Amino acid sequence: MWNLRGEKRKRPVTRGGPRRPLSLSLCLTLAVLSSSPLGCRPNDYYLIHPLSLQAGIIRESLIFDRDKLRVHWVAYSRSQSEPLPAVLVHPDAGGLAGDMEGICLDLARQGYFAAAVHYQRLENLEKENPLFPWKSSQDVTAAINQLKGHPRVDAERVGLLGYSKGGMLSLLIASQDSSVKAVVAYYPLADFEEWLDLSKYSFPKSLWFRGVRSYVLKELQAPTWDEALKILRAASPIHQAEQIQSPVLLIHGEKDLTAPLSQVQRLCRKMQDAGRNCELFIIPRAGHVFNFQNEEQGKEAWEKTMGFMDMHLKGVKGP
Repeated sequence: MWNLRGEKRKRPVTRGGPRRPLSLSLCLTLAVLSSSPLGCRPNDYYLIHPLSLQAGIIRESLIFDRDKLRVHWVAYSRSQSEPLPAVLVHPDAGGLAGDMEGICLDLARQGYFAAAVHYQRLENLEKENPLFPWKSSQDVTAAINQLKGHPRVDAERVGLLGYSKGGMLSLLIASQDSSVKAVVAYYPLADFEEWLDLSKYSFPKSLWFRGVRSYVLKELQAPTWDEALKILRAASPIHQAEQIQSPVLLIHGEKDLTAPLSQVQRLCRKMQDAGRNCELFIIPRAGHVFNFQNEEQGKEAWEKTMGFMDMHLKGVKGP
C-alpha cells in the first residue's frame, strides 16, 4: 500500500485484517434465508484482490461531511497527469470503505481512479455503518459529486460498483445521476417490501423475519411499519428502474438465499421494458457474497465486471 507520496505504508490495524467478522444484526439477517451456518461466514475481501504493492500507485483517504452525512473515502489511482475514468465502490453491509482497498487497487492497476466509500450520520456517529445512510437526494449524490469533482477524474467517464447493500446504493445513485456511464451491482436486494413481507414465509422463517422487521424499523426510526414502507419503497431499486439511464450489469449467484434471484430478474426485465440497457449475469451454484468466499466464482464475476467497465468507460470492446 502507498500513501499520497507513493511511499510504502502499513495497513491500519483498525481494519481487522482481510477477514472481517459480520455484525450480529447483519449475521442474523443473513441467517434468515440461509439454510447453512456458512451464511455468517466472514468475508475475505482480499481473496482475489490482494494488497500487493506497486510503484506508481497513489493512495488517498479523507473524511468529509455534507450537511448531516459523513463520507469515509479511500482512493487509488496511477500517478499520471491526464484525467482517468473513475469507479465509485460501495461495500456490502458488513464492510467499510477500507475493506474495498484491494478492489480499488486492482482497478487502479487497470487504469482507473477508484474510490471506495461508506457513510455515517452526524446525528448518530456511534453507528459505524448504518443500513440506510441517506435521508435526502443530496445525500444520494454526495460521494459521486466528490468523485466527479476530483482533479484526477474524467467526470464524463464515471461508473459505479457495489456489493449487496452497496449494489443497491449504486443503483439508487444511478437513478439520481444521469451522467453515470456504467453500473455493476453484485447480488443487490431490489425490493425491500417483498423481501420483508411476512406472508411469504412459514414458521420458523416468519419468526426470524419479525425480528428483521423490528431491526429495520429501528434503523429507519419509523414509528409504524406503514411509515417504514414508504422509505423502503424509495430505497428499493425496483421502484427506480425507469429512472436509471446508464447501462447496468447485475451479477448474482444462482443459489443466493439472501437476496432472491427472482428480484433482480424482475428488475432487469423492468429496465429492459423501459428501453434501458440491463444485463443479468448468473454465476452457477453461487450463493450470496460468493466472490468474497469462492475464488473461482469470484474471478469469473470479476472478468465480466472489468469487461463491462472497459466497454462503457474506456470504449474497449470485448472479445
